Amino acid sequence: MVLSTRIRVASVVLSLCTLSARAQTTPTTPTEVPAATAPPAPAAATTPAVIAAVPLTSATLLPPTSVPGNYTSYLVIRYVADKEARAAIHMFGRKRTGGTFWILGGGALVGYLALQAGTKTTSTGTYTVTVSPLAYLIYGGVPTGIGIGKLTRFSNAELYKMLLEYDKTHALPGYVIGKLNKSDYQ
Repeated sequence: MVLSTRIRVASVVLSLCTLSARAQTTPTTPTEVPAATAPPAPAAATTPAVIAAVPLTSATLLPPTSVPGNYTSYLVIRYVADKEARAAIHMFGRKRTGGTFWILGGGALVGYLALQAGTKTTSTGTYTVTVSPLAYLIYGGVPTGIGIGKLTRFSNAELYKMLLEYDKTHALPGYVIGKLNKSDYQ
């Protein structure tokens, strides 16, 4: 019975996190992909030679699905002379890494709580520790929700949208400028 309760609590936490991540993103209209893009290569092709084969001087920025290999590497090569764009690319990667750490921290807290529940025997006697479902939500759900929100807000698709706008105006949006650090420019 305890295992089924834990499974239900975990599924509720994950669904709430997904809901909060979707609520934090704004709906946008899909942008048109140019007709002359190359078909995507296999996912295993991540060598610099394959990334270099992608046309970097094209007038339009390629979406993440059209670039073989690592999209961030493609962007760094494409914006090699643009310090502001490279700083924004670095900041997006830094925020995605932070989101991953938030999710892992939330999972570790839920795991710790799950280990504490149950019957313990010591030299002074036997006692039972119970953990309420609210504790699972608070200690595990909040960090996991923050992490999923960061991964959603700073995904490659959002980076692509931001760089499309940057190519038109050559100005970074306010939410990007507010999050840039000195380390992003190095």
